[in-house]
Amino acid sequence: MMNNTDDDNGSHLSVEVPKSPGERRLSRGMAIKRVPVIELPATEVTVDEASNKLKLNQIIDFARPITEHRLEPRVMDNDPFQLFEVSVEQCHLLIVNIIEGRNISKGSINDLIDVPDPYVVVHIRAAPDGKKQTRAIDNETNPKWKEVLEYYLPPDEAIATVAQITLMDANYTFDEPIGQVEYDVGKVEMNQTVRKTFIFNETSEVDIEFKRVINKKYNLRSSLALCGGEKTFRKSRKRVVQANMRKIMEIGAPRTLRETPTIAIMGSGGGYRALVGYSGAVRALKEMGIFDCATYIVGLSGSTWYMSSLYSHPSFPEEGVWPATEDMRKSISTNLIRLVHPQSLMRYGNRLRTKMRSGQPVTFTDFFGLLIGEHLLGPERMETACLSDFQKKIENGKAPMPLMTCLHVRSDVSAMVYHEWIEFSPYEIGMAKYGSFVRTSDFNNKFFMGVISKNFHEAPLHFLMGVWGSAFSILFNRLVAKTKPNESGKKQDEDAINILRNNDITVKMTDCDDSDEEMPDELMPEEEKPEEKEAEEKKTTSNENSSSSTTWGGYFKGMLGFGSKSQSSQNNEPAAPPQPSASEPKTNAIGEEAPGPSSMLDSFIQGVLQAKLFRSREYRAGKILNYMRGLSLNICYPISPFTPTEKECFFKKQDSTKKDEPFDRVFEPISAQKKKVFVVDAGLTFNSPYPAILRPQRTVDLILSFDFSARPTDDSQPFKELMLAEKWARLHNLPFPKIDPTVFEREGLKECYVFKDESDDRAPVILHFVLCNVNFRKYSSPGVERDAEDKCGDFDLFSEGTPYSTFNFHYEKKNFDRLHNLTRFNTLLHKQTILDNIAECVNLRRHSNTRCTVSLKEIRNSVYLSEEKKQELSDRLNKTGLKAIYLDS
Repeated sequence: MMNNTDDDNGSHLSVEVPKSPGERRLSRGMAIKRVPVIELPATEVTVDEASNKLKLNQIIDFARPITEHRLEPRVMDNDPFQLFEVSVEQCHLLIVNIIEGRNISKGSINDLIDVPDPYVVVHIRAAPDGKKQTRAIDNETNPKWKEVLEYYLPPDEAIATVAQITLMDANYTFDEPIGQVEYDVGKVEMNQTVRKTFIFNETSEVDIEFKRVINKKYNLRSSLALCGGEKTFRKSRKRVVQANMRKIMEIGAPRTLRETPTIAIMGSGGGYRALVGYSGAVRALKEMGIFDCATYIVGLSGSTWYMSSLYSHPSFPEEGVWPATEDMRKSISTNLIRLVHPQSLMRYGNRLRTKMRSGQPVTFTDFFGLLIGEHLLGPERMETACLSDFQKKIENGKAPMPLMTCLHVRSDVSAMVYHEWIEFSPYEIGMAKYGSFVRTSDFNNKFFMGVISKNFHEAPLHFLMGVWGSAFSILFNRLVAKTKPNESGKKQDEDAINILRNNDITVKMTDCDDSDEEMPDELMPEEEKPEEKEAEEKKTTSNENSSSSTTWGGYFKGMLGFGSKSQSSQNNEPAAPPQPSASEPKTNAIGEEAPGPSSMLDSFIQGVLQAKLFRSREYRAGKILNYMRGLSLNICYPISPFTPTEKECFFKKQDSTKKDEPFDRVFEPISAQKKKVFVVDAGLTFNSPYPAILRPQRTVDLILSFDFSARPTDDSQPFKELMLAEKWARLHNLPFPKIDPTVFEREGLKECYVFKDESDDRAPVILHFVLCNVNFRKYSSPGVERDAEDKCGDFDLFSEGTPYSTFNFHYEKKNFDRLHNLTRFNTLLHKQTILDNIAECVNLRRHSNTRCTVSLKEIRNSVYLSEEKKQELSDRLNKTGLKAIYLDS
């Protein structure tokens, strides 16, 4: 029911005129006298505030009540998504109580030399972190440990669960085994205690109790609904947004919270070009007051780097966005590659070596994240910043909630064909496809069947920055080439992205990817044919010998603790790298002749990339512990589960005879048995993070999309990525406006295009801001022409030799200012366009019967909601006389 809480009851005079397309959308779902709609040209430059006010007064006054309208359906403020039953299978908990030992002996002679210091190791391979031990008791032949070891086991009885029990003697040098036995713990029945005495070395006895129970803990959130933290944020933010909209909108502002639209600001990928461009756009939105009216700010790849720098900055949000932007400007005025020096390598090496030894996967993405984190955040902030810290930045709804994205991909198929979107928020991380989410602070932990089996510190922000922009770590050699003077080319940028999108990572998955041992799985030996193994060893040894002893790459590899076995045994600490001799050939990391000053850098890059750890793309893509490991994935859910669809289209198998096309295999499930999975830059599919904000739970009305994607030329058609997003949305049955590329032919290149679906109230309005230099060449600010000698706006973005290459990670302050001011200008230029569309979204919420609602018919037709839940909802609706459930309460 519509509540008119703070407006008068007067009516206003209207004049009948022919309906325009814009007016048809405004009046859908209501009987209303026809009134004129003034549609301003998208590229019009407003000269002064007086003309602004005049044009505002000419637009329909949506804030006043409509005298003739249909009664809106009564709605129920409940979240129907929480009623979907996401399947959860509980694992078993095996409790192993190591009680005591008797007559522990290493043999009569050895006992005379040294009384045993016994401890017990129990290793169950079927369990995650299945190798655990008791403490050692010094000089004791009859130890009493009384220690409890816990193991999570799969409920599947077909899986062998044999415990390997080893009695050990602790020594100062190395520990020695006294004896070993095996016991099938699968024989232990549920809720029963079994006590066994094991005999080692004929005389040594150890008493152990086993008990199997159903695990009661669960550390994942299995639901299609938004998490409690985000729901609380949305309620607080809704009040803030309504108040801010009423400040900046003279007419058309929301009168109630229900009329207040949800706005999402969205940035694409594009490396530092996206970072700088997004900084200008967000600054303009902040100056216009629109940033304070947004509920979400969303990013992908380079845009996430801007968001990370902004939200981790101590001045934000109290002091606005400029102090953080100013620090970014200063940071990227120095070359990223300058961070590659001995002090940094020592710190990076220690970090990565510690991570490897703890049992976490390490790839080149970790190293790249350290580089990008220090470059943008600085060494101090990089050490402490975490994504969960952003909760403080948005508490009480004082700033938009940041959403970052990446992809889970497989090694045997290209990202364009198979991928799964992962969203990151300050509250949780997860995949909506499975209704499976983990707290952000827990994302770095090791999981088994939804339970944390081993705790690690929260993943640092710089690691996530490396994952979100991992396209650059995979093609790191191209990045190095681009950071050198006089080496740039727009064609190479486009070719590099196409390579990543259309090719798989091409690796042979081995048993090491399923290892739970606390050692770097990447360094474990692969199973190869004897002749292949011998040839590989010779090649690797040759490369490592040449690089490990004479290059910066060898220095870095030595710090990580890998290299040839002979060197590892002879040298515990890496030797300082010698200076290259003048007679050595100077070629860069991609095999081209390079100038003298860069030879040490190229030597480092060559050495590191030749190492087994980083040699293939597999080891340069990001890799994480699989938080969905062991889950039973019998069903996945569509992004919009109330939309009519065929249930059989989910988890379908791909026809092996058919050639893969983009998105062909997106409905295939993740491998829940894998202990580690690949995560990569989301730009390897399409370069804008629409999936995160198209979830109907977020009820987004207006998307301010800023596209910083590379194009062949400045005047090229700018809808390639947007059309891929539309294809993805159609595939998932999500409301999305039709993207008509012929609008480019009709209207030419301009800063902002507006896309709407006149036939579907549920489709969001998209304002697509294009990275282009059109009016900025003539105007220094909206309405202010440049002087004849002012050439600051005279530059191209995608021409040959441009400083705005995707792979350029060094922006001189002049180039930063040009791009920052360009996107700021382009955004300010369309202030009225944004305000008009906000007003239209308010009006649509006020009068549409279907906006942000789920009807009783849709509930009954859902193939994913159980019959019991359907009946429960139907009964509640029938008792109250309600016709729909409102999603944005």
